[in-house]
Amino acid sequence: METKKITKVVIAGGGTAGWITAALLNKVLGKVIDITLVESAEIGTVGVGEASIPPILHLNGALGISEKEFIKATGATIKLGIEFENWRSQGHSYMHAFGEIGKDFPFCEFYHFWLKANQANNAPDFWDFSLNYQAAKAHKFAHLKHIPNTQLAGLHYAYHFDATRYGEFLKELAQSRGVKRIEGKIESVNQCHESGYIRSLLLKNGEQIDGDLFIDCTGLRALLIEQTLNTGFEDWSHWLPCDSAIAVQSESAFDA
Repeated sequence: METKKITKVVIAGGGTAGWITAALLNKVLGKVIDITLVESAEIGTVGVGEASIPPILHLNGALGISEKEFIKATGATIKLGIEFENWRSQGHSYMHAFGEIGKDFPFCEFYHFWLKANQANNAPDFWDFSLNYQAAKAHKFAHLKHIPNTQLAGLHYAYHFDATRYGEFLKELAQSRGVKRIEGKIESVNQCHESGYIRSLLLKNGEQIDGDLFIDCTGLRALLIEQTLNTGFEDWSHWLPCDSAIAVQSESAFDA
């Protein structure tokens, strides 16, 4: 079988997912592939605030985005953990803080010592040993990569930010680095009659977008991966009793 070299990548859909994909592919493979993203102003995005986890720092770092410009562009705030309100009962809350907890010892991790103390009814609260938890409850933050005179790591953090603004920021970044954006609504998807592989996208205005590799960032619509290729979804409903989410726009509590 002849192997065709991938030189043109087409991303269907914009928003945060589409532009993260475009920006990262461009950063890693921009010299050897052409990247085109197709999105339509007719199709809106969810556009809610995002609650990220620490790996987003690695993503921004890989894209060459400084923290200062990211925070300014997205209205981001620092996040040290995730708090779940009304967890065990009404009024009870539980925070899962990021980062390490306690100090590990050779051949034995910290939680073993805490569990042994807990069995003897002599253990302080587990989160007393979390720097992130203590800082969050005290409303404190600093860029502590290493605490002097200890073997403890510094604070691990992520962000809360405006997903729409992040998508727009990445759009400008990706386009400035060579990603091509095409405005248009995808009318149909053309497949190879023999292999079933996607060959091109036909837009509502009649324009045809050819490519070697197509990436589906159309969200729940799943235009390519499900409506066209019928890949199917894994049903996890028996593990996820909460199967719905409601996204609601609200006025910012802080000045932009």
